[in-house]
Amino acid sequence: MEGRIVSISCGTYSILANGVIYKAPARGLFRMLKVKPLVGDKVQFDENNLLLTEVFPRTTFLKRPPIANIDQMFIVSSLVEPEFSYLLVFKYLAYANMNGINAKIILTKKDKFHDQEKLKEIFDTFQTLGIDIYAADNKRGDGIEQIKPLFADHISCFIGQTGVGKSSLANAIDPEFSRMVGEYSYALGRGKHETKEVILLPYQGGYIADTPGFSSLDLELYKEDLAIYFPGFYNLHTDCYFSNCLHLSEDKCAVKKAIAEKQIPEIAYECYKKLSSDMIYKAKRYQ
Repeated sequence: MEGRIVSISCGTYSILANGVIYKAPARGLFRMLKVKPLVGDKVQFDENNLLLTEVFPRTTFLKRPPIANIDQMFIVSSLVEPEFSYLLVFKYLAYANMNGINAKIILTKKDKFHDQEKLKEIFDTFQTLGIDIYAADNKRGDGIEQIKPLFADHISCFIGQTGVGKSSLANAIDPEFSRMVGEYSYALGRGKHETKEVILLPYQGGYIADTPGFSSLDLELYKEDLAIYFPGFYNLHTDCYFSNCLHLSEDKCAVKKAIAEKQIPEIAYECYKKLSSDMIYKAKRYQ
């Protein structure tokens, strides 16, 4: 029988097939072949002996969070507690672009944020780059009806820091999810972990993946990756004079030209330079 892995616990795979969840371990052959089934994988399993027997080819794969076959990513970022960070959001966006996954932004806790000028600046920055962005109040439900249709018939993944409201957002979209919700620690200055596993939640012909929170510092990106996949750079980097242009001190750089012409917001470029300075090279330069 065919199904989809919706969660994993202690080596046992929960597989959803025809509205029923089957729990099955994987064949030992997978370890020999170094194949690790993931949440989101479409699989073949023996429903009589309850054994996972085959993992079908993936369309997409993320190492962090470990999940397969998603077709859109929602970067969830709170406006407060923790405070909104352009750096984090831009790094998540570059990570999504590098993995060929369409990404959108959802801002949470808008009920606690009263700087409308700052909110407009955030929206204008990302909309200039062609990135869809939404704001929602998970508790009162403001903005939730606007985003609900985005999940229909898609396999979507939430990604963001601990404490930004990913699980409470899932609950606001569908209260039947009943996801455990963490709290923000003022002493630590960050959220407290509540979601500890990746889980697919069936929703309107698709799935929503709730995931553990983590910092974008955990994402593996190199300077060369960022120079290509940073939002707004992909269609420009091939026009740079140098094929390995990092868009910093190089001459005849198409990206810097676009920034000078205000096609790319200055704040985005400032974030790019900061992120690039913190990354290492993938390969030696100027050999």
